[in-house]
Amino acid sequence: MATVYVLGVFYLFLFQLLTEFVAAIYAFGLLGTSIPPQIGAVVLLLSPLALAGWRRAPRWLLPTSLVGVALSRLLLPWLPTRGVLWVGGLGAAMALLAWPLLLRRFGAPETALGLAWAVAAVGLCRALGAGVDCSLEGGGQVVGVLLALTAAWAAWRILPPAAAGADESAADRPPFLNILRAALGLASVLFLLLAAFVAPAVVARWAGWLPFAAYGLAGVALMAWASRVGNLRAARGGGRFTLPLALALFALFLAWGIAALQTSFPTTAEAYPLPRQPTGPALGLALALLAFPLLFWAFESLHHALRRGPADLRREGVAFGLAGGYLLLLVLAHVFTTTYDYIPLVGAWFRGKFWVVYAVPAAVVVWAVAGAGPPQGAASRPRRGGWVLAVLAVAMIAAAWLRRPTPPAAPAAADTLRVLTYNVQQGYRADGQKGWRDQLAVMRSQQPDIIGLQETDTARLSGANNDLVGYWATALHMVAYYGPPTVDGTFGLALLSRYPIVEAQTVYLYSTGEQTAAILATVLVGQRQVHVAVTHLGNDGPLVQQQNVLQAVHGLQPLVLMGDFNFRADTPQYRLTVQQLRAAATPLPQAIDHIFVTPDVGVLRAEYQASPASDHPALWATLRLP
Repeated sequence: MATVYVLGVFYLFLFQLLTEFVAAIYAFGLLGTSIPPQIGAVVLLLSPLALAGWRRAPRWLLPTSLVGVALSRLLLPWLPTRGVLWVGGLGAAMALLAWPLLLRRFGAPETALGLAWAVAAVGLCRALGAGVDCSLEGGGQVVGVLLALTAAWAAWRILPPAAAGADESAADRPPFLNILRAALGLASVLFLLLAAFVAPAVVARWAGWLPFAAYGLAGVALMAWASRVGNLRAARGGGRFTLPLALALFALFLAWGIAALQTSFPTTAEAYPLPRQPTGPALGLALALLAFPLLFWAFESLHHALRRGPADLRREGVAFGLAGGYLLLLVLAHVFTTTYDYIPLVGAWFRGKFWVVYAVPAAVVVWAVAGAGPPQGAASRPRRGGWVLAVLAVAMIAAAWLRRPTPPAAPAAADTLRVLTYNVQQGYRADGQKGWRDQLAVMRSQQPDIIGLQETDTARLSGANNDLVGYWATALHMVAYYGPPTVDGTFGLALLSRYPIVEAQTVYLYSTGEQTAAILATVLVGQRQVHVAVTHLGNDGPLVQQQNVLQAVHGLQPLVLMGDFNFRADTPQYRLTVQQLRAAATPLPQAIDHIFVTPDVGVLRAEYQASPASDHPALWATLRLP
């Protein structure tokens, strides 16, 4: 099992390096709301092209690359965002450079199992961290150190001494197209796992599920695969197209599941405010989550295909370099589905295309596996180590249950309510460094009963797959409503409460650029129902969007409306709002964050709290309920 362990740690570190690298690039764009020059670092994903310069890989290349991967991963938690960008990028580049060499060195069954271990391990780390990877945070960093040291010792024992390279005596080298097809299929598997299945909370935030539900489905799927941890030939059922057909069903479930969750936005202003329609049980997505371990068999099948002919380092270097470019395009497309409004020329096409970003690589996997043919030679025997995968899956489910938000019993009826609105800049501080712990401290310092958050859509690849809403809800012992799902491409809203949220829905606002929305909720304070609305308007707070908000909350009493409105007190939008509601706080001259209440709600005190934890101040108010 030493081989599987080394490969498992390799893929675990690769997932972490790629995730942090992509998030760091996005962070620079977030600070400037434009395409950052740092995006040029993505060329590091083309690193396998360097292999084309050798006919035979030097003996030092693989060990050196693996050491670079380990050191880069261990440095990540200690670095500022710029350091994460370059060190994480270099680590990912070295991992992708080492990838084809490792595929040549080790067998396909062991590689597939190591990949499965890595997926379960990332899920366990995120479940333990209540939505963030605990091995990159606080005392959990010791996990990375132990994994790197033990994997280095195991690798020293098992790495074969022979160098990988071309076999000059072979005359039956496979066509380059076959190598490229396998490389593209392997990269597609890597992307699908990276962008969704290593972090089940990401899928939960697509569907509006509680995160534990997604962790549970993923854990069951991993245990089912572990119980048949070996026989790829049996998985094909003796037929060449059994696995491709099963993968085609998975691709259909995934694309259908995501597309069914997306909102079709009308183009006329009269259609807004637009309530998000209930999506039902999201059956397609649940089936995709249960079937995702088919990707491990796809990986094994493509690995077999790659090893079918003798090694040809130059052609494999070109093929995996092109696969790195393809992986880069998938990552950019994923980011563009949210940032389309800031991308010249092509950006508008990506609006509403979230499902396409997953349908394309899923289809490529089907195409690649169908062309790979059945594995040759002896059937893959059942592999040792399936029990480890099952243990990791059970631990992930248990951790997700134990680390779910667990609010205490609802507080007794109160005449006052303390509310807080806060734009958290997707978890980054004003200086662009990771800030969710600092932001948590700001929230705790005010001891609010209800929190309205903006820019919370971090449960996606560009946000490092971090479910910060779940993290804060767990830490604050609050119930949470996530607001618009990430499939619809908004910048995210969330509502956290010490009191029960008895009803909540998302309402979309008319948007010609980035899509905006509002949360409308009813909170039960004792026996009193209080209406709470949270919103984040587009740039400059378009008047039509504020009109949508006021229309959506019209007639609700008592009401608290809060958020990042992107308009100041000297604007027509503000004057229109205070004709219907009153401001809880006297706004600062440049303030764009506000709390408004209906006339029956008293304001005892309200204050802006400036802090470097975000680029926005927090605004809190103590209210007297009617």
